[in-house]
Amino acid sequence: MHNNKMIILIAFLVTIILMSIGYSSFATDFMINGTTEITGTWDVRITNITAIRVPEGCDAGTPTFTKDSATFSAKLNKPGDEIIYEVTIENLGTIDASLQTIIFTEEIDGIEEINYTTSELKKDLNVGDITTFNIIVTYVKGTESIPDVKTKTLTGIIQYVQKED
Repeated sequence: MHNNKMIILIAFLVTIILMSIGYSSFATDFMINGTTEITGTWDVRITNITAIRVPEGCDAGTPTFTKDSATFSAKLNKPGDEIIYEVTIENLGTIDASLQTIIFTEEIDGIEEINYTTSELKKDLNVGDITTFNIIVTYVKGTESIPDVKTKTLTGIIQYVQKED
């Protein structure tokens, strides 16, 4: 009986070894390699600023711009004068954009006789789209005297972000 147990144990061990060899001969290892590259470009930018309306006796200066800023210097002559600047924004990249934030603030210690207003901007700026908006600088009509302080500064932030699908 002791001999039978030993034969069964040896047969069991041989079976396990043969199964291991058989399994390994039918097993295959796969190696997977991958490389990913981002090819999209983000390029939403200001491409122009132009004075499109300048009353006689006023000076719109020479507006300047970079891809992310525009600067102008208006000189108004009399109450009721109004200079309009047109700012162009383009999506030259490969990613659609959506308008997230518009904040225009006027200098706190500025004068009330000068007003700034803006027109609306296009909400979605898909690849290749162009939008324009106006900044209107007005010497308030009905002003009865020339103020001591004669300048007022406008600061604006326009933020486009990646458009969500």
